[in-house]
Amino acid sequence: MPAFWTKDRFRALRRAISRHKVLTEPHDLALYAMDATRYRAAPEAVVLAETAEDIQATVRFAAHNEMHITPRGAGSGLSGGSVSLDGGIVLSCERMKRIEVFDEKHRTAIVQPGVVTSDLQTEAAKHNLFYPPDPSSHTVSTIGGNAAENAGGLRCFKYGVTSHYITGLEYVDYEGEIRGAGCLAASPFEPDLTGLLIGSEGTLGVFTRIALQLLQQPAKTAALAAYFDDKSKAFDAVEAALESGLVPSILEYIDQRALSATAAFTRISYPPETQALALIECDGSEAEVEYAMEYLKKLLFGLTVSLEEAKETSLRERLWQLRRGVSPSLIRLSGGKIHEDVAVPRDKLRQLADIIENIVMKTGLEIPVYGHIGDGNLHIVVLYDLASPSAVLTAEDAAKEIFRIVIDLGGTITGEHGIGLAKREFLPWQHSKELLKYERLIKKHFDPQNIFNSGKMFSKQRFL
Repeated sequence: MPAFWTKDRFRALRRAISRHKVLTEPHDLALYAMDATRYRAAPEAVVLAETAEDIQATVRFAAHNEMHITPRGAGSGLSGGSVSLDGGIVLSCERMKRIEVFDEKHRTAIVQPGVVTSDLQTEAAKHNLFYPPDPSSHTVSTIGGNAAENAGGLRCFKYGVTSHYITGLEYVDYEGEIRGAGCLAASPFEPDLTGLLIGSEGTLGVFTRIALQLLQQPAKTAALAAYFDDKSKAFDAVEAALESGLVPSILEYIDQRALSATAAFTRISYPPETQALALIECDGSEAEVEYAMEYLKKLLFGLTVSLEEAKETSLRERLWQLRRGVSPSLIRLSGGKIHEDVAVPRDKLRQLADIIENIVMKTGLEIPVYGHIGDGNLHIVVLYDLASPSAVLTAEDAAKEIFRIVIDLGGTITGEHGIGLAKREFLPWQHSKELLKYERLIKKHFDPQNIFNSGKMFSKQRFL
C-alpha cells in the first residue's frame, strides 16, 4: 500500500489541537528519544502543547486509544524520566513558557511549566526579588521539570529545594480534567495535594500552571574558592565553617578528577597541586557578608594552597562556570557515563569518598565526584568505554555497589535527579515492600489506566 494511503493514527489528535503540534516524522521523534542519560527510545508521536487545552485533548486521546504519555520539559533530566517506553506519546511543555502572573507586592508568581528557570530568575531580579532554586541546568531546565523531580541546586543548603517555593499546582488528570492543589485548588477546603504531586516524576498527571513564592533579593553576595592539596582538608574546613554557625548560601565540592575536566572545558586555571575545591558563597546584608568572608578567610588560612575571593558579579560568575561546567565537561571524557546523585549524612561524606576511591583502584574506572557538600548530596559519575561490553558491566556493577554502600551509610540513592528509569530497579533496596505497596496504590488512584509515565519509578508496570 502506498505510504500516502496509510491511515494516520493521530488524525483525530491533529484535528483537536492543530496539525503543527503533532510530530510523527522519524527525524522529529529522534530529537525526543533521549534525555541527559544513556537511555534512548523513540515515541510514536510528539505533542508540542501550547495550552492547557492541548494537554487535556492529548490525555483524552491517549486514554481513548490506550496509549501512554511521557510528560517532558527541557529533556535535561538525569534519570531517564522523559524517555518514552513502549512508544506512546511524548507530551512536551517546552512551548508553555509564559509567566502568567508576577505579583511584586506579594512576591508571588504563577508560571506555565515550560518557563526556563533562569528566565524566571532574571524576571525576579528586575523587581529586586529572588527565586532561590538553582539547578546547574538552570539555563535550560524548566520549572515544570524542576517540580516533577523536586530539583535542588547550588543554593539548596541555605534555601532548600523546589518544593519549598511551590504554593500550588494545576494539573491535568487521567480523565483529561484540570485539577488544582494548594493555592490553585478550586476550594480552600480541599486537601492540599501539592506536596504529593511535587517529585512525582510525571506519573500522576501533567502540570499546567505552578504557583511560586519569591524572596527579597539579598543586599550583598560574595564567594570564595578554596583549593586544597588533600580532599580530607576540604571536608574538615567545611565542617569547621558550619560548626561556627555560618550558613552559606552555596557550599559546593569538586574533586580533582572533576576539576581537571571542567577547567579544561571552561579554560579556567587552578593550582596544579589541587586535590579538591570548595566553592562557598554567602549572602545577606553588607555587614553579614563582610563578617562571613573575613571569618572564612581566617578559618581557611593555612589549610588551602590558594584562596580566591570574588565580590563582584563577574568574578563570581567565573567561579560558578567551574561548577556548572562539570557535567558537560565529563561528557567529553568518555563515551559512557552513569551519572548518579546519592546523598548521605554529612558526617559520612569522607567515608563515602574513601570508598569510591577504593572502587576506582579496584576497577580502574574514572569516577569524578562533585556536588552539594553542604547537604550531603554528591554527584558520582562513573565513566566507561561504551564500546567495551566488559567495561559497561564493570561500570554498572560499580554503580550498584555505590548504591548499596550509600544505603548502608543511612543515605538515599537519589538526592535530586529522581528515580525514573535509571534507578527503578534499586528503589526496593531503599523502600520496604509495605511502602512500595502504598506508593503503587497512590499511582493507581491518580492514574488507574497507567497513562502517565508508565514504567518509571517502579520496576514493573503492574500496580500490585
